[in-house]
Amino acid sequence: MKKRTLRVITVLCLLCMVAVAVIGYRMYNKPHRSAATETATVISAAALAAAYEKDEQASNKQYLGQLLQVSGAVSDVSVNQQHKTVIIFTGSDMSGVQCSLLDETPGIKKGDALTIKGFCAGYLTDVILDRCVVVH
Repeated sequence: MKKRTLRVITVLCLLCMVAVAVIGYRMYNKPHRSAATETATVISAAALAAAYEKDEQASNKQYLGQLLQVSGAVSDVSVNQQHKTVIIFTGSDMSGVQCSLLDETPGIKKGDALTIKGFCAGYLTDVILDRCVVVH
């Protein structure tokens, strides 16, 4: 009886480990959402920054993780640690919208009017958009 119980427990543990491995593999290889192909919520940089300044929790419920199409004037262009272009849109007096581009896009300079699609990652001192693409 004890050998049989031990064998059943061993088989169940092996089945659980296989199930966890299969789920982990599928999650790891899950395709990422693309800003270039999906439909986005359209909002201006100033309106997005103002919404987050007014009520961060309500804005997170509405925008966090969502694909946004943001238009505005570029207030700064830089390169981050991953060597990706980062654009900051003029928002309000206290904050703006920071967008990390997926691809290099030369020729963008301070003062340009631009439209970008990206995924909202939250609010620090600026609203953060990630995996962004320039809309032409």
